[in-house]
Amino acid sequence: MKEQPHRRKMRSLERHQYIIDYLKTHKSVDVSFLSAELAVSEVTVRKDLEKLEQDKWLVRSHGGAVLNENLFVEPSFVEKEDRLTGEKSAIAAEAAKLIRDGMVVAMSTGTTVSRLAGLIRDRTSLTVVTNAVNVATELMGHAGIELFLTGGHIRPNTFALIGETAEKSLDGVYTEYVFFGANGFSADEGLTTPSMEEARVVRRLIDNAKHVVALVDHSKFGKAAFYRIVASGQVHTVITDGKAPQDEVDKLRERGIQVILA
Repeated sequence: MKEQPHRRKMRSLERHQYIIDYLKTHKSVDVSFLSAELAVSEVTVRKDLEKLEQDKWLVRSHGGAVLNENLFVEPSFVEKEDRLTGEKSAIAAEAAKLIRDGMVVAMSTGTTVSRLAGLIRDRTSLTVVTNAVNVATELMGHAGIELFLTGGHIRPNTFALIGETAEKSLDGVYTEYVFFGANGFSADEGLTTPSMEEARVVRRLIDNAKHVVALVDHSKFGKAAFYRIVASGQVHTVITDGKAPQDEVDKLRERGIQVILA
């Protein structure tokens, strides 16, 4: 008889993915259930749960674990706009130095990216590709800027245009730079967001850009949201503020990623 796939001895990463996927659907799980499903000892399961708790995917409970619901929590754009305004303005100012007349750049969603848009309205012969309604609002009507706004439906929390239409509209659209933000960031876990659909559009912008710039204030470090946008290794430059954890900054620089402290 052919062995059932879930009875095959899994590697640790496969077990971790199984546990995460199960929790996304069922919200909680028992150690005994996982031991039977994964065909490993309860000791091994507890070690897996400990590692996933360290990575902030779950919270261990008596006899099992529950999903870390904070992965899916996302403040509205208006709520985020009022936070860390000094840091965001400084990060945006550093990012604006990279944008010169005549360039073609992509700008995704986020309050810091929105501030960046407000700083480049004096550029000339600039083409901006974006899936963010707020960015388009900042730049529309300025004679020196040609604006390309994707289609798609709007996520009210972030003013992002998402979905298949947004993704397809970016086919064959290439830029020199892409600027984007994230809800969570670490050198090991990469950049994450609560929305899978939004992450997919941002990833398309990233894939089509020569130089990838992440704008993340210090509060985003060490946090993980539900879905990874990209791994840190796919980012060329990180612009953050002086309160960013030094160990994370050092780790990024050791990996060849430029870190600019605003």
